[in-house]
Amino acid sequence: MEILGKKYYPNEFGGFLIGKYSDNLQSLEICDFIAVEDFISTPIEFIRQSHLTNDFFKQLYSEHKIYYIGEWHTHPNGPAFYSQTDFQAMIDIAEHKDVQIKNPILFILSITKEHLLDFNFFILDNNKLEIYE
Repeated sequence: MEILGKKYYPNEFGGFLIGKYSDNLQSLEICDFIAVEDFISTPIEFIRQSHLTNDFFKQLYSEHKIYYIGEWHTHPNGPAFYSQTDFQAMIDIAEHKDVQIKNPILFILSITKEHLLDFNFFILDNNKLEIYE
């Protein structure tokens, strides 16, 4: 993620997080990420245009027992904290008819051209984004 973020610097870049919850739903394992190929980005905004199909995610679950758990993107020269746009996007994702989880994860990486400065995970819970530790 860091390498891809630096590649698209000074614009934001991101994609999907893939993983699974524990049986008791108390912990989350992030197994992989997917970088999107069709997107619009500026230094302060990232909008993915491509939407992987439900069939893609069904196959991922069928073959590997992992599934969509959230989103990730960079904040070039900015804090590893969510914006109002990020917050609304997470609410929209949780409410989307094709999304099976109600508590998506958001991973934000603060980067410069040369360095990863910071990162934070957030989880949407009761319409609030909380730092996930």
